[in-house]
Amino acid sequence: MDRYRCTICHAEHETLAGPAFADVAAKYAGDRLAVSKIARDIRSGVRSGAPWHMPPHPEVSPAVARTMARYIMSLSAGTPAPREAIPR
Repeated sequence: MDRYRCTICHAEHETLAGPAFADVAAKYAGDRLAVSKIARDIRSGVRSGAPWHMPPHPEVSPAVARTMARYIMSLSAGTPAPREAIPR
């Protein structure tokens, strides 16, 4: 995630310019298509009602986007993921 500069706008448990990864995981909790949806959003970008929008990241391969999405979904409020699980 550092490689693609995700951490400029996102943190595991803190809202920055973008939502905390744990908040994204909470939004999709129980959604069996969560990984696919998040991976799609990573590559396509997100426009919402917020003042900031996430730009598309087509340079992230579909496979890497899915790995990032699985990592995001592994987070829950207050529980850091193991360092080896974090995509670089």
